[in-house]
Formats: sequence, structure tokens, C-alpha cells
Amino acid sequence: MAKDPKSDSTALTVFEDELAKLADAGVVAERSTAGTAFMSTKGGILTYRDVPVAGNSVEVVIISSPIERLFYADRYDPTKVTGPACFALAAIGTGMSPSATSPAIQNPTCMGCPKDEWGSAPNGGRGKACRETRRLLMISADSITTPESVATVEVAALRPPVTSLKGFATYLQTIATGMRRPLCGVVTKVGVVPDPKNQFRVEFQFVRALDDVGTIKALIERGARETENAIASAGMDPEQAPEVAPSSKF
Repeated sequence: MAKDPKSDSTALTVFEDELAKLADAGVVAERSTAGTAFMSTKGGILTYRDVPVAGNSVEVVIISSPIERLFYADRYDPTKVTGPACFALAAIGTGMSPSATSPAIQNPTCMGCPKDEWGSAPNGGRGKACRETRRLLMISADSITTPESVATVEVAALRPPVTSLKGFATYLQTIATGMRRPLCGVVTKVGVVPDPKNQFRVEFQFVRALDDVGTIKALIERGARETENAIASAGMDPEQAPEVAPSSKF
């Protein structure tokens, strides 16, 4: 009996689909292991993987924004990249405690830590020695083509300068109260602009709302997974050093 060429073609197509799924899974696993690359705002220039971003801005979807606390034992030195002595990362700010991988844990919990007291800044200022910031996990809006694409596209991270955190909080609240959406439901333009008081600041501007339910659900799931990965790998990041000297104005 002659072999049906159509049957062979169908079997090959199914096999290739399975291979593609395995390839996508491998990409996800590799990115989870390798960690997330950070965007930099050093000198008021937005860069990614040491390459300046065109227009000093990028349109992204912010899939998660965990709270991060960083304490550096040494004074800030722009010529020397060093990691924090004690650090914490969590989805919410309450009940935080230092990562077990911190080289020198300062207190069992962030609340009540002497490095979180006003006036503890190592440079003698009135600020806190431990810096609280946000780690924004973002996906380029252009890379989101289908709900399925969300699982494999690259995620970048950004730590806004301390002086830009209020602006981020205001933007988040505006989207939440005005549009009744989380940030993963909208496209945001993140840009670095000159600032007369602080040299530069990171701005957040609404671009458009996402309207595909499947895509938004996929972004929510990716955000939860990336947050878990970030918390689990805290301390493995070689770019933990602050890009600007800690503020001592408060």
C-alpha cells in the first residue's frame, strides 16, 4: 500500500509545532535564569545594555513594580560599582525583611531597622541610610503582538531615581483611579528629561489603553512570574549600585 504524503506532511507540521513550543519554553527558562537587564538613567541618558535609547524615551507596559530597599555600607563612589550590604525586595512594602543573601543583614525586619531611621544617612544628612525605591519590570510595547508573545518577550528593569518616585506614584494612582486599570493594562511612555533641581528626572506618560483581554491576562501572569523571579534572585544582580548619590535633603 502506497504511503500517503499528506499524512507525512501533517505529522511533520504537528512535530514542528511541538518543537516550537519547546523552544519558547527554553527561552523563558533561560531568561529566568540569566536575570533581567537594567536600563540606566546615568547622566540623564536612558540606555539599555550600554546602548542609548533613541529619543531618550521608550513606550512600554509596566508589568510589575515591586518595592526595593537598598543599604550600602560605603559612601557612594561613581567610579566603583559595589553591591548593597543589605537589601530587600517584595511585591508590597509592608512586612518586608532583608534577603537571606544579603552580605550584612542590618535587622531581622525592615520595620524597626536603625538604617531606616531619619538621620541615619552615612554622609551626615537628615535622610535614611537605607534607600527605598521601585524596581519597574517592563516590556517594550512594540514587542507585544499576541497574548502568546507575552510569555517570551524580553523584560527590562528600571530603578527610577529617588527624586522621580513621587512622579511614578502619582502616575500609578492617576491610572488606577481615573481609568480603573493597573499599569499592565496600559502603554506608558517612560522618558528621561532635564530637571532644574535634580539635573534630570524620569517621566511617566499615558499613551493608550490595551483592549485585548487575552493580552492583558498574559501580562498580569508574566508580571507575577517576573516578580517571583526577581525576589528569588535578589542579590545576584551586578547592577545593584545606585546611579545617583542618595538624597540627603530630608
